[in-house]
Amino acid sequence: MLFRSQGFSEPEAGSDLADLRCRARLIDGSFAVDGHKVWSSFGQDADRCLLLARTGPQESRHRGLTMMLVDYDSPGLTVRPIAAANGRNEFAEIIFDDVRVPTDRVIGTVGTGWAAAMELLQWERGMFAWQRQAALHGELTAALRGARGTLSSASLGRVGEAYRKIGRAHV
Repeated sequence: MLFRSQGFSEPEAGSDLADLRCRARLIDGSFAVDGHKVWSSFGQDADRCLLLARTGPQESRHRGLTMMLVDYDSPGLTVRPIAAANGRNEFAEIIFDDVRVPTDRVIGTVGTGWAAAMELLQWERGMFAWQRQAALHGELTAALRGARGTLSSASLGRVGEAYRKIGRAHV
């Protein structure tokens, strides 16, 4: 299953996207990215990151940001799960140490990352809920396949009732 994470929040900036310090410098036809992102929801399960990085001077605030798509298997990229209060790894920190990103991975154009982020954020919470629900349905389906032939008709009835209630809750 393919997942994307958001590389927006930073330890020093929090949710103040105009104060980001993660830097992307254009070197020999690609961006060299250095920085640290935190609180990436389910980032440890992703294969790519929508990264918001500073390509302009710090003083340019939101005008100096660029969004790009970064593969998790890129050399220099490290992902560390962060345990939530419930003990599950629901967040991750992402560390970029001279990670090279081709220029064709820029979303929009260089310097327009703020606009791209604002467009994305209006859909974020709805998509997060959908992604979480899809992942949980996938886990349930896998568990039921593994239990095939071992469940009683009463157990199967309870599973069917749960699915029916879920469907009614979303109508």
